[in-house]
Amino acid sequence: MRVRAANPRYAGCLLQLIILATVPWPSCAADGPWSASIDATTDYVFRGISQTYDRGAVQVGGNYQDPQGWFAGIWGSNVNPYPLAASAVELDFYAGISRPLGGDFNARITYTRYQYVHDPRPARYDYDELQLSASYLDLLTVSVSYQPDLTQYSDLGFAQHKPSLDYELAARWPLPMGLAVDGGIGYYDLQHLFDVSYWAANLGARYTYRRASLELIRFFAAANASRLYAGAGANGTWVLTASFRY
Repeated sequence: MRVRAANPRYAGCLLQLIILATVPWPSCAADGPWSASIDATTDYVFRGISQTYDRGAVQVGGNYQDPQGWFAGIWGSNVNPYPLAASAVELDFYAGISRPLGGDFNARITYTRYQYVHDPRPARYDYDELQLSASYLDLLTVSVSYQPDLTQYSDLGFAQHKPSLDYELAARWPLPMGLAVDGGIGYYDLQHLFDVSYWAANLGARYTYRRASLELIRFFAAANASRLYAGAGANGTWVLTASFRY
């Protein structure tokens, strides 16, 4: 893990996340309707792209799960958004509903609002996402995500309020003694933005003890990811994450 001196803006971002982490969520027992999490990771990789330019991140969130299947929550992380790599905060507000499909299958619809706070980039990069997913137990999840108004800058140009689609498959295989193997693969269709698409994948191992876990993941990304985002593509990147759920 690299250790870097924190600049004042970065320290301010971390302070906001720490405050969010210490909010006294009602009934925060792991088996109740309220839950919360705090993670420390060596790199924040999202869909094959590093959001922190190989730097560490602190990530916190809170979630409410209704017995009828409705849920809502907030999640945040410090980021160094492309292309300036200056410090900002990503806040994700989400809500949705989960319903059984019969047997061991479930379906879920999630709406997420991605917002960037203290973002030094001149354009607004906030966007919305609608995700449909189906899962088998806690072992296999297939999802399709649609962003109707994505704004992005890449080495191929600047695109504003364009639609994009993501297709993802995630799998988890539990092992004895609190161990598990996790993996996933995704295809990201940015044809409306840059006439380019790319795939990314990850494979890792997780150890869980009560409410704490430690995970080591290797990320892979196609050459088009680096073509789009230069050094932010996470091909071959190893990431270590420590998490606590309460």
